[in-house]
Amino acid sequence: MEDIFVVKRCNKIIIHGRRAGETDHQPPDAAVWYRIKDTRTNGFIGDGYDLEEDARRYCRQLNAKSQVTARQG
Repeated sequence: MEDIFVVKRCNKIIIHGRRAGETDHQPPDAAVWYRIKDTRTNGFIGDGYDLEEDARRYCRQLNAKSQVTARQG
């Protein structure tokens, strides 16, 4: 059975602010975060994860639960 939930890598830009009176500020940082995508609806589950392994762990849990539900139905 094919996995319903998959991990998607997303780009993230971190903008550094500056305080009143400061003339310089740090340049933005490029980073990534991870979301869990429902392949049936193309929607996303949860708020996202900074670590890929955290997203993959939860994704495996969701897929395991969906397989149990599919067998029972």
